Amino acid sequence: MGERLLAGRYRLLAVVGRGGMGTVWRAHDEALHREVAVKEVVLHPSLSEEERAARHERTLREARASARLGHPGVVTVHDVVDEDGRPWIVMELVRARSLQEIIDEDGPLPPGRAAELGRQLVGALRAAHAVGILHRDVKPANVLVTGDGRAVLTDFGIAQLAGDATLTGTGLIMGSPAYMPPERVRGERALPASDLWALGATLYAAVEGRAPHHRSDAMAVLAAVMTQEVPPPRQAGELTPVLMALLDRDPVRRLGAAEAETAFARVAAGGPSLVGGSTMAAPAPRWDAPPALDLTAPVPTPSQAPAPAPARRRGVALPVLAGVLATAVLAAVLTMVFWPEAKGTPGPYDADAAKPTKTARPTTSASRPKDERDTAAPPPGMRTEAVKDYSLPVPQGWVRTSRPPHQVSWTDPATKAYILVDDRRWDVAPTDPYAHSEAFERQTMANGRLRGYSRVDLKRVTVGGRPGADLEYTWLDGQMRATSRSVVTPSGGTYTVMVAAPQRTMPQVRPLLNSALAGFRV
Repeated sequence: MGERLLAGRYRLLAVVGRGGMGTVWRAHDEALHREVAVKEVVLHPSLSEEERAARHERTLREARASARLGHPGVVTVHDVVDEDGRPWIVMELVRARSLQEIIDEDGPLPPGRAAELGRQLVGALRAAHAVGILHRDVKPANVLVTGDGRAVLTDFGIAQLAGDATLTGTGLIMGSPAYMPPERVRGERALPASDLWALGATLYAAVEGRAPHHRSDAMAVLAAVMTQEVPPPRQAGELTPVLMALLDRDPVRRLGAAEAETAFARVAAGGPSLVGGSTMAAPAPRWDAPPALDLTAPVPTPSQAPAPAPARRRGVALPVLAGVLATAVLAAVLTMVFWPEAKGTPGPYDADAAKPTKTARPTTSASRPKDERDTAAPPPGMRTEAVKDYSLPVPQGWVRTSRPPHQVSWTDPATKAYILVDDRRWDVAPTDPYAHSEAFERQTMANGRLRGYSRVDLKRVTVGGRPGADLEYTWLDGQMRATSRSVVTPSGGTYTVMVAAPQRTMPQVRPLLNSALAGFRV
């Protein structure tokens, strides 16, 4: 097959690489008289005919989209050929070693050199994300480094266009276990932040010589990614805070691409990254960011999850973890992660105190005078919950979690929607809910805590005759939507009531969330 002429133009000369998603050939372009690389995409044998056809069409679409990138950090796609029922992708032939080969043959890289590679690679990812392409398999083997130091991200073979479904409906995840972010291990849809986690893991391997969660087999790696924090690197120097910020388990808190590119450039130039240092944005007003509850897709329950397949090497398809990891998966869903408090104040989150309870029974307040909170009947399908000096209607069946002394939340396990009430005193604009909301927004946009934040609306409201403000916004580039209501009482008490849900489930739960906001009383 070495002398095959593809599409009457590309003469296949020799195999230069093989991977789980296909074979790469060195070829000669007979029309333009140049050498090119041709990738023969191999569709996974476990796919049904219908899935193979869908994947085939998707691969062609992704390749055509990749051809629009035109970024020096991405292998240029010259042509896409559909022949013999298989897609063939004609690409720039890059004469280089992979980062994995460099690590294996030369040893770990100095932090400055790794930072320069990171600067180029995160630029390539930003270009891809800007046109809706997610790579989903960033790893050292997919990074080429030329003799003059150019870093090129290759093998978009399992890339995903924004809005596409996962590879199949069978529960398979595609990717390389050691470089797969926690949300992907949980079976959630990939996000731009998922590529950034993989980039962090790739550069961690570059300076340490091995992946962050290096283990003896794939299942052990996936278990570690799912349940353990990344150990700080020992040889990364000034690159350490950048890597740790990229490897945050929560995609909402993860360092953004723009911030990472700036930090990489500083370290590559011999300076400090400034990530996490005193020059970063000041702490936001006392307003916890939304909990990181399964931000994009439901996690299978133990009865739904497919059985684990035998571990295989190098980027093979792996089932969503079940069995020994089912408990960890569900625990991750039920455990909320809140942003830290402003400096100098004790955090509201206590891991031992934040224990979800089974659908909480309505509480009563025998010590308080009977008032409007106790007289209004809750809407159908909801119950009234009284907490300290406030009450609100909560949907039946939602799980209550308390984080003493200030926060209580209720979460719907099915839709991942939630209601959060925080009764802490605001540090910023404590008498003006509208100004407080504006301050929160400014700080959010300055420090990047909510990736892809975008305001939908901000307006003044009246809550039980008291002044308030509603800030509606999205984050994760529109995948999550929330309304945060700020309320001030005559005695100076301040309350934040947040209702949020993934955008895809918002139409289903919006009436319940609106009822919770409308029924909140102090």
